[in-house]
Amino acid sequence: MNILCSSCRAENWLENQSRCISCEAILRRCIDCNGYEPRRRLCRKLKVEVEPNEARSPSLLSGSTSCRDYHPTVARSP
Repeated sequence: MNILCSSCRAENWLENQSRCISCEAILRRCIDCNGYEPRRRLCRKLKVEVEPNEARSPSLLSGSTSCRDYHPTVARSP
C-alpha cells in the first residue's frame, strides 16, 4: 500500500518501509491510523494508551513504527 509521508508528502510503499525514502520521517503514526482514538488517547487495536505527542511524532522505538495492525485513515484533521 502506498501512503504519503506526513512531513514531505513523498509517496512511500508502507509494507517494507518504516521511514520515508525522501526525508526519513517515521511513516506509521498513530494519529494517522483508523484504530487510534485521539479523544481517549487509545489504540483500539492494541488496547493501549498512546500520548498525543507520541501519536503525532513517534520515535523508532514507538509501537506504531512496527505495528502490524496499522491502517491509515482516508483523511483526518491535523
